[in-house]
Amino acid sequence: MGLEMITKRLKILNDLQDELDKIKVVMVDSLENDPAYQALQAEAQKFKDEVKEKKAKVSSNETMQAMEKQMKELREDIKENKEVLAQELADYYKDSGSLQIIDDEGNQKRIIFSAKLVNS
Repeated sequence: MGLEMITKRLKILNDLQDELDKIKVVMVDSLENDPAYQALQAEAQKFKDEVKEKKAKVSSNETMQAMEKQMKELREDIKENKEVLAQELADYYKDSGSLQIIDDEGNQKRIIFSAKLVNS
């Protein structure tokens, strides 16, 4: 299995995505021409606006703002630690050849790897 198979698979994925996009366009057009759907969308938007307005009132509270800031910082810390853990797991596998890890609670965990292709 070489580069030829990878490029072939990429072509298949592109073709499938194009087909999906075409179907989505037809579906969206059909829904937008449906008066019942348009009424539902208007109701949904009204509800979203009301929720946003009420959330803004609650969020103006200093305590809530502090909690939101703390949550944002914690999410960022979690994201960074997950990235570091991924690299540490790759290094562990490279050094030991093992896909098994036992955590501090004695639970056996298995390392799995995921690969993605991104534009550079």
